Amino acid sequence: MADDPEDFRETHLRDRDFLGSFARIVRDGHTLLVGNRRIVAGVERLTWDLPGGQVEPGELLHEALERELREEIDIVVQGRPRLMFVQEGERTVGATRRHAWRSFFFEVTEFDGEPIATDEVCGLRWVPDEELPDVCDAPYHDSFRRWLREGGLHFTSRWDS
Repeated sequence: MADDPEDFRETHLRDRDFLGSFARIVRDGHTLLVGNRRIVAGVERLTWDLPGGQVEPGELLHEALERELREEIDIVVQGRPRLMFVQEGERTVGATRRHAWRSFFFEVTEFDGEPIATDEVCGLRWVPDEELPDVCDAPYHDSFRRWLREGGLHFTSRWDS
């Protein structure tokens, strides 16, 4: 956790667009979530998110997903993940758009290793699927909650800081 909230805010607000690749890993009616520190409504807090992250220049979506899952939870993806949905959104501060994001969400059913929290995340937990809408409560989770309720392939979102 940052000592100075302003330093944390400045280093965690992007000044460029974001392309992400994320995984829903399901086991026995539970979904794996990772803990991250985020600024939500101007306050730093722990959020529980699907594992994954930014696609680096030159990476394909599945390559980024495989790398992020190795880095965050120390598993190796086997097979080809199934596309669940795409989220496109904007993060604003007041009336000013800071950046746009596009995130691709995949279901990962085959992997080697037992997920563990690495130093990339603040922890991990298996959440019963029926509790996901309550646990995934950050503004950028709106598309995931909607997908859980209705299904669908493309959603738009907005995160006002």
